Amino acid sequence: MMSEREYQARERILIGRIGGKTHTHHIHGVTFKPQGSGTNQDRMVIQKWDILNDEWLFLAVFDGHLGSATSDYTSKMLPTFIQRRLHSFIEGIGGRLDRGNVAQHGSRVTALLEHEIQSFDKAIGDALRAICPDPSTLSAEQARRLIEKHQNIVQRAFSGTTLAFALVNPRQRFLWAAGLGDSTVGLSTTDRQGRIQVHRLCDMHTFQDPKEYFRAAMSHPTSEKDIIDWDNRMLGWMAVPRSIGGFALKLHASYLDHVFRYMGFTANPPIETHVPKIKTPPYVTSEPSVRFTDLQPYWGKNSHVILFTDGVDNLVDGYFVFRPMGHSHANPLEVVAELLRDDIDPRIETILGHAVQPRWSGAEDNRATDVLGNLLGGTNLERLEMVSDVDRHDDPDADCMFHIDDTTIIIWPVKDE
Repeated sequence: MMSEREYQARERILIGRIGGKTHTHHIHGVTFKPQGSGTNQDRMVIQKWDILNDEWLFLAVFDGHLGSATSDYTSKMLPTFIQRRLHSFIEGIGGRLDRGNVAQHGSRVTALLEHEIQSFDKAIGDALRAICPDPSTLSAEQARRLIEKHQNIVQRAFSGTTLAFALVNPRQRFLWAAGLGDSTVGLSTTDRQGRIQVHRLCDMHTFQDPKEYFRAAMSHPTSEKDIIDWDNRMLGWMAVPRSIGGFALKLHASYLDHVFRYMGFTANPPIETHVPKIKTPPYVTSEPSVRFTDLQPYWGKNSHVILFTDGVDNLVDGYFVFRPMGHSHANPLEVVAELLRDDIDPRIETILGHAVQPRWSGAEDNRATDVLGNLLGGTNLERLEMVSDVDRHDDPDADCMFHIDDTTIIIWPVKDE
Protein backbone atom coordinates (compact mmCIF):
# COMPACT_ATOMS: atom_id res chain seq x y z
CA MET A 1 0.00 0.00 0.00
CA MET A 2 1.23 3.49 -0.88
CA SER A 3 2.47 5.55 2.07
CA GLU A 4 1.17 9.06 2.71
CA ARG A 5 4.62 10.47 1.90
CA GLU A 6 4.71 8.72 -1.48
CA TYR A 7 1.13 9.80 -2.20
CA GLN A 8 2.05 13.44 -1.54
CA ALA A 9 5.19 13.18 -3.69
CA ARG A 10 3.17 11.84 -6.60
CA GLU A 11 0.48 14.48 -6.16
CA ARG A 12 3.09 17.27 -6.25
CA ILE A 13 4.44 15.87 -9.51
CA LEU A 14 1.01 15.53 -11.07
CA ILE A 15 0.19 19.18 -10.33
CA GLY A 16 2.70 20.06 -13.05
CA ARG A 17 1.14 17.90 -15.72
CA ILE A 18 -1.77 18.18 -18.12
CA GLY A 19 -3.02 14.80 -19.26
CA GLY A 20 -5.92 13.39 -21.18
CA LYS A 21 -7.19 10.45 -23.17
CA THR A 22 -9.74 9.89 -25.91
CA HIS A 23 -12.75 7.63 -25.57
CA THR A 24 -12.26 6.35 -29.10
CA HIS A 25 -8.94 4.86 -30.24
CA HIS A 26 -7.62 5.00 -26.64
CA ILE A 27 -5.08 7.75 -27.32
CA HIS A 28 -3.35 8.86 -24.12
CA GLY A 29 -1.25 12.01 -23.72
CA VAL A 30 0.55 14.02 -21.07
CA THR A 31 2.67 17.17 -20.98
CA PHE A 32 4.73 18.05 -17.93
CA LYS A 33 6.77 20.82 -16.34
CA PRO A 34 7.61 20.73 -12.60
CA GLN A 35 5.37 23.27 -10.86
CA GLY A 36 7.19 26.47 -10.05
CA SER A 37 10.10 25.87 -12.43
CA GLY A 38 8.89 28.08 -15.25
CA THR A 39 6.40 27.89 -18.10
CA ASN A 40 5.90 24.73 -20.12
CA GLN A 41 6.86 25.56 -23.71
CA ASP A 42 5.76 22.16 -25.06
CA ARG A 43 2.42 21.73 -26.79
CA MET A 44 0.40 18.60 -27.55
CA VAL A 45 -2.31 18.04 -30.17
CA ILE A 46 -4.68 15.06 -30.40
CA GLN A 47 -7.37 15.52 -33.05
CA LYS A 48 -9.82 13.40 -35.01
CA TRP A 49 -10.72 14.62 -38.49
CA ASP A 50 -13.57 13.67 -40.79
CA ILE A 51 -12.37 14.09 -44.37
CA LEU A 52 -14.91 13.09 -47.01
CA ASN A 53 -16.50 10.53 -44.68
CA ASP A 54 -13.19 8.96 -43.76
CA GLU A 55 -11.62 9.19 -40.32
CA TRP A 56 -8.11 10.55 -39.73
CA LEU A 57 -6.11 11.06 -36.55
CA PHE A 58 -3.60 13.86 -36.09
CA LEU A 59 -1.22 13.32 -33.15
CA ALA A 60 1.53 15.86 -32.56
CA VAL A 61 4.06 17.17 -30.06
CA PHE A 62 5.78 20.56 -30.28
CA ASP A 63 8.85 21.54 -28.25
CA GLY A 64 9.22 25.30 -28.02
CA HIS A 65 12.45 27.18 -27.36
CA LEU A 66 13.17 30.87 -26.65
CA GLY A 67 9.58 31.14 -25.47
CA SER A 68 6.30 29.40 -26.25
CA ALA A 69 4.94 31.79 -28.90
CA THR A 70 5.92 29.62 -31.88
CA SER A 71 5.02 26.26 -30.38
CA ASP A 72 1.66 27.65 -29.29
CA TYR A 73 0.92 29.23 -32.67
CA THR A 74 2.10 26.21 -34.64
CA SER A 75 0.11 23.75 -32.55
CA LYS A 76 -3.05 25.79 -33.13
CA MET A 77 -2.66 26.64 -36.82
CA LEU A 78 -0.55 24.04 -38.63
CA PRO A 79 -3.00 21.14 -38.08
CA THR A 80 -5.79 23.21 -39.63
CA PHE A 81 -3.70 24.04 -42.69
CA ILE A 82 -2.72 20.39 -43.15
CA GLN A 83 -6.32 19.23 -42.76
CA ARG A 84 -7.52 21.67 -45.43
CA ARG A 85 -4.77 20.70 -47.88
CA LEU A 86 -5.35 17.00 -47.31
CA HIS A 87 -9.09 17.46 -47.88
CA SER A 88 -8.43 19.30 -51.16
CA PHE A 89 -5.92 16.68 -52.28
CA ILE A 90 -8.22 13.72 -51.58
CA GLU A 91 -11.11 15.52 -53.26
CA GLY A 92 -8.88 16.01 -56.31
CA ILE A 93 -8.11 12.29 -56.67
CA GLY A 94 -11.74 11.22 -56.63
CA GLY A 95 -12.70 11.63 -52.99
CA ARG A 96 -10.90 8.66 -51.43
CA LEU A 97 -7.39 7.73 -50.32
CA ASP A 98 -7.27 4.06 -49.35
CA ARG A 99 -5.21 0.89 -49.52
CA GLY A 100 -6.19 0.50 -53.14
CA ASN A 101 -4.61 3.76 -54.34
CA VAL A 102 -2.12 4.79 -51.65
CA ALA A 103 0.78 3.27 -53.61
CA GLN A 104 -0.14 5.59 -56.48
CA HIS A 105 -0.73 8.74 -54.44
CA GLY A 106 1.31 8.26 -51.25
CA SER A 107 4.40 10.11 -52.46
CA ARG A 108 2.23 13.11 -53.27
CA VAL A 109 0.91 13.16 -49.70
CA THR A 110 4.50 13.04 -48.47
CA ALA A 111 5.34 16.03 -50.69
CA LEU A 112 2.18 17.83 -49.53
CA LEU A 113 3.19 17.51 -45.88
CA GLU A 114 6.75 18.64 -46.57
CA HIS A 115 5.42 21.66 -48.44
CA GLU A 116 2.90 22.62 -45.75
CA ILE A 117 5.51 22.55 -42.99
CA GLN A 118 8.01 24.63 -44.94
CA SER A 119 5.36 27.05 -46.20
CA PHE A 120 4.07 27.54 -42.68
CA ASP A 121 7.58 28.42 -41.49
CA LYS A 122 8.17 30.72 -44.46
CA ALA A 123 4.95 32.60 -43.71
CA ILE A 124 6.21 33.37 -40.20
CA GLY A 125 9.39 34.88 -41.64
CA ASP A 126 7.52 36.71 -44.41
CA ALA A 127 5.26 38.35 -41.83
CA LEU A 128 8.32 39.75 -40.06
CA ARG A 129 9.90 40.96 -43.29
CA ALA A 130 6.62 42.64 -44.29
CA ILE A 131 6.60 44.85 -41.19
CA CYS A 132 10.37 45.33 -41.20
CA PRO A 133 12.01 44.98 -44.61
CA ASP A 134 15.25 46.71 -43.57
CA PRO A 135 15.99 46.46 -39.84
CA SER A 136 19.37 48.14 -40.20
CA THR A 137 17.59 51.52 -40.48
CA LEU A 138 15.88 51.19 -37.09
CA SER A 139 16.97 53.00 -33.97
CA ALA A 140 16.59 51.26 -30.63
CA GLU A 141 13.46 53.25 -29.88
CA GLN A 142 11.95 52.48 -33.28
CA ALA A 143 12.67 48.78 -32.77
CA ARG A 144 10.94 48.79 -29.39
CA ARG A 145 7.86 50.49 -30.87
CA LEU A 146 7.80 47.96 -33.71
CA ILE A 147 7.91 45.10 -31.22
CA GLU A 148 5.17 46.64 -29.12
CA LYS A 149 2.91 47.15 -32.14
CA HIS A 150 3.56 43.74 -33.73
CA GLN A 151 4.43 41.65 -30.70
CA ASN A 152 2.90 38.41 -31.97
CA ILE A 153 4.62 38.57 -35.34
CA VAL A 154 8.03 39.33 -33.87
CA GLN A 155 7.76 36.78 -31.07
CA ARG A 156 6.70 33.98 -33.42
CA ALA A 157 9.67 34.70 -35.64
CA PHE A 158 12.14 34.86 -32.75
CA SER A 159 10.95 31.82 -30.81
CA GLY A 160 11.09 28.39 -32.35
CA THR A 161 9.64 24.93 -32.09
CA THR A 162 10.46 21.42 -33.13
CA LEU A 163 7.62 19.16 -34.16
CA ALA A 164 6.79 15.50 -34.52
CA PHE A 165 3.45 14.27 -35.77
CA ALA A 166 1.64 11.19 -36.98
CA LEU A 167 -1.15 11.55 -39.54
CA VAL A 168 -3.09 8.30 -39.30
CA ASN A 169 -5.91 6.71 -41.23
CA PRO A 170 -7.02 4.00 -38.77
CA ARG A 171 -9.59 2.45 -41.10
CA GLN A 172 -7.08 2.03 -43.90
CA ARG A 173 -4.29 1.20 -41.44
CA PHE A 174 -1.52 3.49 -42.63
CA LEU A 175 0.13 6.71 -41.52
CA TRP A 176 2.57 9.43 -42.40
CA ALA A 177 5.07 10.54 -39.77
CA ALA A 178 6.81 13.90 -39.87
CA GLY A 179 9.66 15.25 -37.79
CA LEU A 180 11.51 18.52 -37.59
CA GLY A 181 14.20 18.72 -34.92
CA ASP A 182 14.79 16.44 -31.95
CA SER A 183 11.33 15.15 -31.08
CA THR A 184 10.39 11.54 -31.81
CA VAL A 185 7.73 9.58 -33.68
CA GLY A 186 8.19 5.84 -33.27
CA LEU A 187 6.52 2.47 -33.47
CA SER A 188 6.90 -0.34 -30.96
CA THR A 189 5.83 -3.92 -31.54
CA THR A 190 6.33 -7.33 -29.96
CA ASP A 191 7.99 -10.19 -31.85
CA ARG A 192 7.09 -13.88 -31.61
CA GLN A 193 9.46 -14.33 -28.68
CA GLY A 194 7.72 -11.56 -26.77
CA ARG A 195 10.57 -9.10 -27.22
CA ILE A 196 10.00 -5.41 -27.86
CA GLN A 197 11.10 -4.10 -31.25
CA VAL A 198 11.13 -0.35 -31.95
CA HIS A 199 11.38 1.67 -35.16
CA ARG A 200 11.72 5.40 -35.75
CA LEU A 201 9.09 6.44 -38.26
CA CYS A 202 10.99 9.52 -39.43
CA ASP A 203 14.42 11.02 -38.92
CA MET A 204 15.37 12.86 -35.75
CA HIS A 205 17.57 15.92 -36.32
CA THR A 206 20.40 16.60 -33.87
CA PHE A 207 24.02 17.59 -34.27
CA GLN A 208 24.97 14.31 -32.57
CA ASP A 209 23.90 12.61 -35.81
CA PRO A 210 26.97 12.63 -38.09
CA LYS A 211 24.81 13.04 -41.21
CA GLU A 212 23.01 16.06 -39.78
CA TYR A 213 26.27 17.54 -38.50
CA PHE A 214 27.84 17.14 -41.94
CA ARG A 215 24.80 18.62 -43.71
CA ALA A 216 24.80 21.69 -41.49
CA ALA A 217 28.56 22.21 -41.63
CA MET A 218 28.76 21.80 -45.41
CA SER A 219 25.97 24.34 -45.96
CA HIS A 220 28.42 27.17 -45.18
CA PRO A 221 31.82 28.25 -46.50
CA THR A 222 34.92 26.64 -45.02
CA SER A 223 36.01 30.14 -43.99
CA GLU A 224 33.39 29.96 -41.22
CA LYS A 225 35.28 27.97 -38.64
CA ASP A 226 33.64 25.92 -35.88
CA ILE A 227 30.06 26.93 -36.66
CA ILE A 228 28.99 23.99 -34.48
CA ASP A 229 30.71 24.19 -31.10
CA TRP A 230 31.90 21.53 -28.64
CA ASP A 231 28.44 21.44 -27.03
CA ASN A 232 26.77 20.71 -30.40
CA ARG A 233 25.24 24.17 -30.69
CA MET A 234 25.02 26.13 -33.90
CA LEU A 235 27.14 29.28 -33.57
CA GLY A 236 27.42 28.46 -29.88
CA TRP A 237 23.71 29.13 -29.45
CA MET A 238 21.06 26.86 -31.01
CA ALA A 239 20.96 23.14 -30.17
CA VAL A 240 18.40 22.17 -32.84
CA PRO A 241 19.42 22.21 -36.51
CA ARG A 242 15.84 22.26 -37.81
CA SER A 243 12.77 24.08 -36.52
CA ILE A 244 9.75 26.22 -37.22
CA GLY A 245 10.64 29.84 -36.39
CA GLY A 246 14.05 30.70 -34.99
CA PHE A 247 14.55 33.43 -37.57
CA ALA A 248 17.44 35.01 -35.71
CA LEU A 249 19.52 32.29 -37.40
CA LYS A 250 17.55 32.23 -40.65
CA LEU A 251 17.69 35.90 -41.63
CA HIS A 252 20.38 38.56 -42.01
CA ALA A 253 22.22 39.41 -38.79
CA SER A 254 20.59 42.85 -38.76
CA TYR A 255 17.33 41.27 -37.54
CA LEU A 256 19.08 40.05 -34.41
CA ASP A 257 21.13 43.22 -34.04
CA HIS A 258 18.33 45.75 -34.60
CA VAL A 259 15.10 43.94 -33.64
CA PHE A 260 15.35 40.74 -31.60
CA ARG A 261 17.91 42.11 -29.15
CA TYR A 262 15.30 44.59 -27.86
CA MET A 263 12.69 41.96 -26.97
CA GLY A 264 13.83 41.76 -23.36
CA PHE A 265 14.99 38.16 -23.68
CA THR A 266 17.51 37.37 -20.94
CA ALA A 267 20.41 35.08 -21.77
CA ASN A 268 24.00 34.51 -20.74
CA PRO A 269 25.78 35.59 -22.84
CA PRO A 270 23.37 38.21 -24.25
CA ILE A 271 21.88 37.17 -27.59
CA GLU A 272 23.42 40.14 -29.40
CA THR A 273 26.88 38.62 -28.88
CA HIS A 274 25.97 36.16 -31.64
CA VAL A 275 25.51 38.92 -34.25
CA PRO A 276 29.11 38.83 -35.60
CA LYS A 277 28.85 35.07 -36.13
CA ILE A 278 25.87 35.32 -38.50
CA LYS A 279 27.49 35.58 -41.93
CA THR A 280 25.74 33.16 -44.31
CA PRO A 281 22.21 32.46 -43.03
CA PRO A 282 20.16 30.36 -42.81
CA TYR A 283 21.86 28.23 -40.17
CA VAL A 284 18.62 26.49 -39.21
CA THR A 285 16.28 24.89 -41.74
CA SER A 286 12.61 23.93 -41.77
CA GLU A 287 13.04 20.95 -44.10
CA PRO A 288 11.25 18.04 -42.39
CA SER A 289 11.61 14.29 -42.54
CA VAL A 290 8.34 12.75 -43.75
CA ARG A 291 7.74 9.02 -44.25
CA PHE A 292 4.85 6.67 -44.99
CA THR A 293 4.28 3.52 -42.90
CA ASP A 294 1.88 0.67 -43.60
CA LEU A 295 0.43 -0.33 -40.22
CA GLN A 296 -1.26 -3.51 -41.40
CA PRO A 297 1.64 -5.82 -40.37
CA TYR A 298 1.57 -4.36 -36.85
CA TRP A 299 -2.17 -4.09 -36.33
CA GLY A 300 -3.53 -5.70 -33.17
CA LYS A 301 -0.14 -7.14 -32.19
CA ASN A 302 0.48 -5.16 -29.00
CA SER A 303 1.97 -2.35 -31.08
CA HIS A 304 2.02 1.36 -30.20
CA VAL A 305 2.66 4.60 -32.04
CA ILE A 306 4.68 6.74 -29.64
CA LEU A 307 5.46 10.44 -29.81
CA PHE A 308 7.55 12.44 -27.37
CA THR A 309 9.63 15.58 -27.03
CA ASP A 310 13.29 15.48 -26.04
CA GLY A 311 12.42 15.82 -22.36
CA VAL A 312 12.05 12.04 -22.49
CA ASP A 313 15.51 11.69 -24.03
CA ASN A 314 16.98 13.78 -21.22
CA LEU A 315 15.28 11.73 -18.50
CA VAL A 316 16.46 8.45 -20.02
CA ASP A 317 19.97 9.80 -20.53
CA GLY A 318 20.05 11.00 -16.91
CA TYR A 319 23.02 13.36 -17.23
CA PHE A 320 21.18 16.41 -15.87
CA VAL A 321 18.80 14.48 -13.62
CA PHE A 322 19.60 11.37 -11.61
CA ARG A 323 22.94 10.41 -13.16
CA PRO A 324 25.15 13.50 -12.70
CA MET A 325 28.03 13.63 -15.18
CA GLY A 326 27.11 10.22 -16.65
CA HIS A 327 25.04 8.96 -19.58
CA SER A 328 22.85 5.87 -19.84
CA HIS A 329 23.43 5.54 -23.62
CA ALA A 330 20.01 3.85 -23.79
CA ASN A 331 17.51 4.18 -26.62
CA PRO A 332 14.67 6.42 -25.29
CA LEU A 333 12.14 4.89 -27.68
CA GLU A 334 12.96 1.40 -26.45
CA VAL A 335 12.72 2.49 -22.79
CA VAL A 336 9.28 4.08 -23.37
CA ALA A 337 8.06 0.96 -25.18
CA GLU A 338 9.21 -1.27 -22.33
CA LEU A 339 7.48 0.96 -19.76
CA LEU A 340 4.18 0.24 -21.54
CA ARG A 341 4.43 -3.45 -20.73
CA ASP A 342 2.82 -5.07 -17.71
CA ASP A 343 5.98 -7.15 -17.29
CA ILE A 344 8.67 -4.48 -17.62
CA ASP A 345 12.12 -5.84 -18.45
CA PRO A 346 14.32 -5.60 -15.30
CA ARG A 347 17.10 -3.96 -17.31
CA ILE A 348 14.94 -0.82 -17.56
CA GLU A 349 15.37 -0.35 -13.82
CA THR A 350 19.13 -0.69 -14.33
CA ILE A 351 19.07 1.95 -17.07
CA LEU A 352 16.98 4.42 -15.04
CA GLY A 353 18.65 3.62 -11.73
CA HIS A 354 15.39 3.15 -9.82
CA ALA A 355 12.54 0.67 -9.45
CA VAL A 356 9.56 1.11 -11.74
CA GLN A 357 5.89 0.22 -11.45
CA PRO A 358 3.64 -1.00 -14.27
CA ARG A 359 0.52 1.14 -14.56
CA TRP A 360 2.12 3.88 -12.44
CA SER A 361 -0.85 6.24 -12.90
CA GLY A 362 -3.23 3.90 -11.07
CA ALA A 363 -6.88 4.88 -11.30
CA GLU A 364 -6.09 7.62 -13.82
CA ASP A 365 -5.23 4.79 -16.24
CA ASN A 366 -3.22 7.02 -18.57
CA ARG A 367 -0.46 5.12 -20.37
CA ALA A 368 1.46 8.33 -21.12
CA THR A 369 1.39 9.23 -17.41
CA ASP A 370 2.53 5.68 -16.63
CA VAL A 371 5.65 6.30 -18.70
CA LEU A 372 6.21 9.80 -17.30
CA GLY A 373 5.88 8.72 -13.66
CA ASN A 374 8.36 5.90 -14.11
CA LEU A 375 10.86 8.17 -15.85
CA LEU A 376 10.55 10.69 -12.99
CA GLY A 377 11.37 8.20 -10.27
CA GLY A 378 9.02 5.22 -10.44
CA THR A 379 8.74 3.95 -6.87
CA ASN A 380 11.87 5.73 -5.63
CA LEU A 381 10.46 8.18 -3.08
CA GLU A 382 13.62 10.28 -2.82
CA ARG A 383 13.70 10.84 -6.56
CA LEU A 384 9.99 11.64 -6.76
CA GLU A 385 10.52 14.31 -4.12
CA MET A 386 13.54 15.69 -5.96
CA VAL A 387 11.36 16.30 -9.04
CA SER A 388 9.02 18.63 -7.14
CA ASP A 389 11.81 20.38 -5.19
CA VAL A 390 11.80 23.69 -7.03
CA ASP A 391 14.90 24.99 -5.21
CA ARG A 392 16.91 22.11 -6.65
CA HIS A 393 16.07 22.86 -10.28
CA ASP A 394 18.80 24.71 -12.19
CA ASP A 395 20.52 25.77 -8.95
CA PRO A 396 23.67 27.63 -10.11
CA ASP A 397 25.44 26.86 -6.82
CA ALA A 398 24.85 23.11 -6.95
CA ASP A 399 27.78 20.78 -7.58
CA CYS A 400 25.82 19.18 -10.43
CA MET A 401 22.97 20.77 -12.36
CA PHE A 402 19.54 19.22 -11.84
CA HIS A 403 17.27 20.07 -14.75
CA ILE A 404 14.03 18.49 -15.95
CA ASP A 405 13.07 19.71 -19.39
CA ASP A 406 9.49 20.14 -20.60
CA THR A 407 8.27 16.64 -21.40
CA THR A 408 5.35 15.57 -23.59
CA ILE A 409 4.26 12.03 -24.50
CA ILE A 410 1.46 10.60 -26.68
CA ILE A 411 0.66 6.88 -26.85
CA TRP A 412 -1.71 5.24 -29.37
CA PRO A 413 -2.29 1.46 -29.39
CA VAL A 414 -2.32 0.20 -32.99
CA LYS A 415 -5.57 -1.71 -32.93
CA ASP A 416 -9.28 -1.42 -33.61
CA GLU A 417 -11.31 0.81 -31.27
